[in-house]
Amino acid sequence: MSPRSATFVARAVLFGALALVGFVKIGADVRSHESTRLDDAIQAWVLAHQDLVARRAFQWVTILGGITGMRMLALGGAAVLWSRGRRGAPMVVLVAPVVATTLFNLVKRVYARPRPLTGGFGGRVDSDFSFPSGHGTTSAAVCCTLAYVLWREGLISRSAAITLAVAVPLLVGCSRGYLNVHWTTDVVGGWCLGILIASLSVALYERLRLPNVADRDSPPSPTIRASAPSP
Repeated sequence: MSPRSATFVARAVLFGALALVGFVKIGADVRSHESTRLDDAIQAWVLAHQDLVARRAFQWVTILGGITGMRMLALGGAAVLWSRGRRGAPMVVLVAPVVATTLFNLVKRVYARPRPLTGGFGGRVDSDFSFPSGHGTTSAAVCCTLAYVLWREGLISRSAAITLAVAVPLLVGCSRGYLNVHWTTDVVGGWCLGILIASLSVALYERLRLPNVADRDSPPSPTIRASAPSP
C-alpha cells in the first residue's frame, strides 16, 4: 500500500469510528426513549407543513432512492468501473448495498422500534420496525462508497463526488421523515450506519487498489518535468 493510500485508510478509519460513536449514542437514546421529545417535535412540525407538491416530489425521491434504487445505482457504477478495466473496484461497490441491507435488518430486530403511527404518506414500508432507516443506511453506504471510488479512479471530480456522497443521502433521508414513515433519529442513525459501512468499503478499496494505478493528484515526476522541452 502506498503512503497516499495509507493516509486515506487512516481517514476512513477515523470517519468510521466517529460514525460508530454517533450510531451508538443515537441508539442508546432511542432505547431509553430520550429521543422521543425531539422526534415528536420534528414530526409535529412536518405534519403541520405538509404540501401536496412537496409530498409527491418526496414520494419519487423515496422510490428512486430506496433499497432497489441504490442496488441499481451500485450495479451501474460497478459496470462502468468494470468496463474501464478496474477489476477490484466493482466488487467494493457491489458489496456496500449487500452489507447495508443485511446490517440494518439485523439492527432493526434488536431495537424493534415502532414506526410513526400518524399520517404516513410513504406507501409500503420495508418492515414494521423503524430504527435505523433502511433508506438512510443504504443510500449513505452506496453513495459515499461509489463517490469515493469514482473519484479515486479519476472518473468524476472532487466536487461531483461530494455532491453524490452528501446530496443524495440527504434527500433520501429527508423524504423518509417528510413522508412520516420514520422518526428523525431513525434517519440520522441510518446515515451513521451507512457512513460506517462506506468507511470500511473505502479501507477495503485502498487495500485492493492496484499499485500501478496512478494517484489523480500526484505531481508529475522529476523525470517527466526534465524531459519537457524548454519554451
